[in-house]
Amino acid sequence: MFVLRVNKDVVLQLRDESHAQESYDLIKKNKHLRDWMQWYDVVKTITDSANNIEGNIEDWEMKTDYHLGIFYEGSMVGMISLHGINYNAHKAAIGYWLDKDYEGKGIITSSVRTLLDYGFNELGLNRIEIGAAVTNERSRAIPESLGFTLEGILRENMYLNGTYMDMAMYGLLKKEYQTQTELKQNIL
Repeated sequence: MFVLRVNKDVVLQLRDESHAQESYDLIKKNKHLRDWMQWYDVVKTITDSANNIEGNIEDWEMKTDYHLGIFYEGSMVGMISLHGINYNAHKAAIGYWLDKDYEGKGIITSSVRTLLDYGFNELGLNRIEIGAAVTNERSRAIPESLGFTLEGILRENMYLNGTYMDMAMYGLLKKEYQTQTELKQNIL
């Protein structure tokens, strides 16, 4: 089982079929996700959740996408992914969502930092992107706090709930990440 430890309380883990019910319940509990996630209405049953997990395992085996559960003190509280991995171009994107009850604890920020480290240092990526709806201020705060550069606004890039939405696109290069890491180590 693929696992990345974030800190003493948080791990990122590839889900298996035993997580289907927990994943489904968490998604349905967090109805606000429908405002930001195109896939929300696709998950209608526990079988849909199980099929999604099966697809995530296949993607992981092919090393094209890492869709991981975020587990806080042993309970699943969200999802994070390093997806669209292009080994020829040395780039990928990160996406995430979190149970509303766990927002504000730094879980997403530290989880993204862990995936950045894995992507740049283990997978040899040179560029990682994060996209978020322009109006999704909480999601946009993550790349902004981690030193990503806002590279532009993709007009009407998402179609969600009958509305076209603009997307803010952020990028971080390996050399920028390394400089940030070195500065933090020098401070400590």
